[in-house]
Amino acid sequence: MDGVVMTATGVLATLVSPEGRRDDVLAAIQALQAASDDEPGTTLFEIHEHRDEPGTFSVFERYADDEAVTAHRFSPAMEAFREALTDLGIRPTLVFLTPVNR
Repeated sequence: MDGVVMTATGVLATLVSPEGRRDDVLAAIQALQAASDDEPGTTLFEIHEHRDEPGTFSVFERYADDEAVTAHRFSPAMEAFREALTDLGIRPTLVFLTPVNR
């Protein structure tokens, strides 16, 4: 890959559970986490619940490069996750991040 600089990429996803569906949302995120842990180029997948907003989750994902993000986006696990979110009526907010400290 001459002349190409591979840059780590972060993704911050926020999901708000519908009333009474917190456990279903968390289970869907955890299923995606389990699959993501085995994906090449995935270096971190952390699930956080907002302290002041139970049922609101932020997921911090870090990938080795944009190629790993693309592979994740089109994985069977991600397709199943999107279907689960559709069934739950959730549209996550996504923010794509590039590290600037190194």
